[in-house]
Amino acid sequence: MHKNRREVIKMLSALGASAALSQALAQHMHPPMQPMAPANLETIPAKAIPWEGGTCAFCGMPLKTPAPGAWMGRTFTPGFFEQTYSQIALKEPQKGMEAIHFESIACMVNYAWVYGLRDGVDTTFYVADRGLYDPAKGPEAVRLLPARQAVYLWGEKRGWVVMDAKIAAFKNADAAMAFARTIPDLGRTRVLDWQTLLDLAPLPEMNLVSLLAKHAGLIK
Repeated sequence: MHKNRREVIKMLSALGASAALSQALAQHMHPPMQPMAPANLETIPAKAIPWEGGTCAFCGMPLKTPAPGAWMGRTFTPGFFEQTYSQIALKEPQKGMEAIHFESIACMVNYAWVYGLRDGVDTTFYVADRGLYDPAKGPEAVRLLPARQAVYLWGEKRGWVVMDAKIAAFKNADAAMAFARTIPDLGRTRVLDWQTLLDLAPLPEMNLVSLLAKHAGLIK
């Protein structure tokens, strides 16, 4: 039975810690993702990105940085959204889609957590390489690499990436830390691997509680 938004948010807010939230949602979820031996992981080619009009499958935000004032009346730095673009390439199309697209790495991880999707099992997860990305060039500068091969820079500063997820992808730790040095006020930093992101899911980001509840079917 569906509860209304007020009832669900009140229930989830009362739980507080993410561990308790996970337990409350567990009955609505698939079994948690488990690591697999690398030899068993499938690699499916990345698919075309619908930059024009494409939106994030988890949070609904545009994949491409919107024109000034076009998204909730806000203005963003050119090329800002594209730097954390992520994709789940599918072995078999689902609902007419060859891939599931995301504006944020956290959105992709959280979507996979809700729906029980596993990298390398009829899917391959991809992320934009922030080290190779030039915001001035926008979508044409996005280069994808398999999420399992990337490392992830977490930076304490708020708002350096969209959804306040605080993570971006790089090909290696040296590239991640070289980028970190270009943002003097980034604060504390950590370099994480792909399995760590999966282990930490659901990852913190804006509107996380309501987004998880929506995709879990707790609210419409």
